Amino acid sequence: MNLREIATKCSKCGYCTTCPTYKIEGWETVSPRGKIQLTLKYLDGDIEIDQRVVKDIFKCSVCGLCQEVCPVELPLIDFWEELRRELVRKGMAPLSVHRKLREITFRNYNPYSGDQEKRGEWADFEIKPAKTLYFAGCTASFRLQNLAKSTASVLNKLGIDFTIAGKNEYCCGSPFLRTGQKDVVEKLFEKNFRYWQKAGIERIITSCPGCYRTLSLDYPKIAEEKGYEFNIEVVHTVSILDKMGVFEKSDITAKATYHDPCHLGRHMGMYEEPRNVIRKLGIDFVEMERNRERALCCGAGGGLRSQFPEISFEIGRQRVLEAMETGAEYLITCCPFCEYHLSKSAEKLGNKIKVVDLVEIAEKLISP
Repeated sequence: MNLREIATKCSKCGYCTTCPTYKIEGWETVSPRGKIQLTLKYLDGDIEIDQRVVKDIFKCSVCGLCQEVCPVELPLIDFWEELRRELVRKGMAPLSVHRKLREITFRNYNPYSGDQEKRGEWADFEIKPAKTLYFAGCTASFRLQNLAKSTASVLNKLGIDFTIAGKNEYCCGSPFLRTGQKDVVEKLFEKNFRYWQKAGIERIITSCPGCYRTLSLDYPKIAEEKGYEFNIEVVHTVSILDKMGVFEKSDITAKATYHDPCHLGRHMGMYEEPRNVIRKLGIDFVEMERNRERALCCGAGGGLRSQFPEISFEIGRQRVLEAMETGAEYLITCCPFCEYHLSKSAEKLGNKIKVVDLVEIAEKLISP
């Protein structure tokens, strides 16, 4: 990707000041427009980038809202990731916490310091070989194991023959792609891909949009760079629920609203599938003011939560308040990372709304 070519096309219109971080910080250097102009001056040799500017560049969840509103249709998601890789190559990044997570993952193959030998201990069923793999992801494996169990239960009820990799499942690398650390991802890719080849995996199902985006979009590119053929189908669980799920009507009488995960929505274009499932469940559903392409990020992605928690939780707080304004008692999402972060944000607001993953509701109501 040619950073200069993209940066010179910026019209400086200011539409991208809808950026969640800019709305909080208010400084032009954290707005997409400001960072693009700084990048251009840096590439032209007009300025030196210091650590303060580097930090401002990383005050971004790579949610993609700026790309969505850009009138000249700049590919800003790819731009931010390439810019971060450039900063890593020049030795100006990763930032301190991102570097720590890198070290943890090189050692443990996940950013949570989870015991790799116990990664599949959440599974309460017999694990058999199959051509379909359920890739639980780090958050469901180590933080939200009930989601992993619910997803496996759904797949079993639907009659899908699947397996899990257990200790042979490694972080997909999504957090490191978003923070410019591609070398970590290449190592994780090799570990995962070699196991999938050995196990004869033809399809991967994941409940994490970050994993879904990484495995379906980024892994094929890495495979091509390495001269491998990547012929594995990758699907998110909500697609399976939409296509195959037959449900009993929910007995939830309270209103519910839905949060679009950035990696599932703006990154992968999946907006209607979760809403179709919610309608099938018979839930009293109401939309937040900002939804689908214009949905507000939860604030956790792109390395923002780990390095800048105060910004991350302010964005999360705003999203929870927006959900509460609908009068909903349930905030549904399709992402373990969004569920985890929004739940913590809701705690800070007195737990006045319950955050759940759609799979957890569907698992109780799906007809076997």
